[in-house]
Amino acid sequence: MKAIVKTEDRPGSYAVLDVPIPDPGPGDVLVEMKAMGLCYTDVSILNGQYRGRKPVPVPMVMGHEGAGVVAKIGEKVRSVNAGTLVGLEALSGCGVCHNCRNGDKNMCSNWDHLGITYDGTFAEYVRVPERLVHPLPAGVELADAAVLEPLSLVARSLEHLKPFVGESAAIIGPGSVGLLHLQALRAAGVSKTIVIGLDVDATRFEIAERLGATHVVNASRENPVETVMKITEGRGADMVIEAASSPKVWDYLLDLAAARGRISTFGLYPESSFNPLKLLRSGLTIYGDVAFLERHFMRAIEWLASGKVSGRALITKRFRLEDAGEAFGAFQARETVKCLFER
Repeated sequence: MKAIVKTEDRPGSYAVLDVPIPDPGPGDVLVEMKAMGLCYTDVSILNGQYRGRKPVPVPMVMGHEGAGVVAKIGEKVRSVNAGTLVGLEALSGCGVCHNCRNGDKNMCSNWDHLGITYDGTFAEYVRVPERLVHPLPAGVELADAAVLEPLSLVARSLEHLKPFVGESAAIIGPGSVGLLHLQALRAAGVSKTIVIGLDVDATRFEIAERLGATHVVNASRENPVETVMKITEGRGADMVIEAASSPKVWDYLLDLAAARGRISTFGLYPESSFNPLKLLRSGLTIYGDVAFLERHFMRAIEWLASGKVSGRALITKRFRLEDAGEAFGAFQARETVKCLFER
């Protein structure tokens, strides 16, 4: 089978190779992949910049987002059969540490993760434990289900933020996580949705407006804090979502928030700086978290089934596995919101 393989630790090293089709164990499911999303973490691994809880093994099939059809099941599998359309959760906890037993497998220090600690989804077939395989409801297309992983992050985020009808939200970074937040917050009744980006985000601004953003702010050309204050009549945003993947946004992040505002952070960078006095005086709450839990994945499936949130709306370029170089280049040039490998 064809697969995109991270071949060496060296930055930028990868190859599209023919590798053996994995054979499922007794509790495993072999999934024929049909739609696979490319994300920031994949490119970080490609460039040797990812720093996780475990070293990334090489060689390794890349990718952790995706959906497909069950090709074969192990003898102990009961929840799906061959031919079932499925979305794939990515993370397994060890199951025995305090965090796992407390229901927080995403906090497990010994977790395993598709495409990060073992072979992932950028292949014609992938072997996955049964517990990570979720049947898709009728009407949920595979292209939508390919973005279930980032949509599950949004479900986790909204569980923290608890949006109320009529509130306002500022979303920094109009990438896939930011624009999925936009859709979910609008569906939850948030009345002012302010998307903040840069000159390079022109295409993403257009998509944000199509998805119902009430305001678009280009921080390359205007002061984002002054603009958000004007939009919110001097109050600031009730919620701020930091999804820009840049520590520079912390220079003004807290200043965007209203008193008692809630902030959800997604940036995967080792350092940033902020003003603790602003945090205290405004009574702000900052939520930091990583990955998601099974309930968030299940909720994301329900969101897609409801039609209130679309993954397909974010797909700007589609590729074959053998076009990996073109896909990586388009992503790093910010020509896309979501790249999809399809078969």
